[in-house]
Amino acid sequence: MKKILYYITDHGLGHITRSVAIIRELLKERIEVTIRNSNMIYLNKSLPDVKVISGTTDVGFSIKKNGISVDEKKTLENIGKWINSISTVSVGEYDLISKIKPNLIVSDISAMPFFAANKAQINSVAISNFSWVDVLRGFSTKQIALLEEAYELADLAIQLPLGPQMKPFRNKKQIGLVCKKPTDSRKSIRKKLGLNDSDICVFVNLGNHFKIKPKVASNVKIISTGARVYSDNVTYIDPWIEGQDLVSASDLVLSKCGYGMTSECLTNGIPFLYVSDNNHLEQKAISDELNKRGLSNRILESNLNDLVLSREFISKIKTIMEKNETKIAVSLLKEMLR
Repeated sequence: MKKILYYITDHGLGHITRSVAIIRELLKERIEVTIRNSNMIYLNKSLPDVKVISGTTDVGFSIKKNGISVDEKKTLENIGKWINSISTVSVGEYDLISKIKPNLIVSDISAMPFFAANKAQINSVAISNFSWVDVLRGFSTKQIALLEEAYELADLAIQLPLGPQMKPFRNKKQIGLVCKKPTDSRKSIRKKLGLNDSDICVFVNLGNHFKIKPKVASNVKIISTGARVYSDNVTYIDPWIEGQDLVSASDLVLSKCGYGMTSECLTNGIPFLYVSDNNHLEQKAISDELNKRGLSNRILESNLNDLVLSREFISKIKTIMEKNETKIAVSLLKEMLR
């Protein structure tokens, strides 16, 4: 049985959810997968039969209490320390790789394992909609050069849409969106949520600090996983491990600008509105790409209270349907297995 050691950055749930989508397909191909990441709870619930080795694989943006804006001072400090430690950390990672003896190393999108993979002479693949080189600002030339050096060691980069160019990689293959598919039909999921056929479902996937006072039509039911929504028709639920099911059951999604929710809305053809921070360069890249596709769906946080949630309003929000190309990503990974 072929083995893959799969590194997932500790920054952002979108990286984990799309990695889960790929790993589920790899398991169907009878490929053994071991995951390196620190989010044990989510991964153990999503992939109960997959071994997860806990450990920090990456350090991402430090986010302010609003859940969106970048804390630039803390980001420079925390990511800077991580970049400076990569060479040392990769030595220990080489020892781990030597024990596991994988046939392939995959990273979304930590730079650290590429040094260890190269030393172990094992093929390595990056998969992401961005690289850290693309979205970091204010770091020293030496620090950026170290990231570039690591990424250049990758044998292949699978480049997903909704992001910058992933410049450091020498060998890139562009594919479509990769994300988890719904686990059941839209009708069945809506029934589990207590929704009638005539109900309009609005899924609010925003942080706890958000307080929204929209005007809500009588046939609109709101599901919120955090934000306080002032309406008689709102139900608060804990975030689902299979969040893509909530997306597919909805008629409108309100969320922050992230790869995970955006890709799930696009592959399910669900209208969505998002809030974003232009100083968060990944969010800006996603927003810019959506604009290029004719989806000017950004909404300012200050305008959330002006929303009129009704069937007529939702019908005016532009949406498109895109293919889920998770199986294509899996095919490319299989080609790289020795």
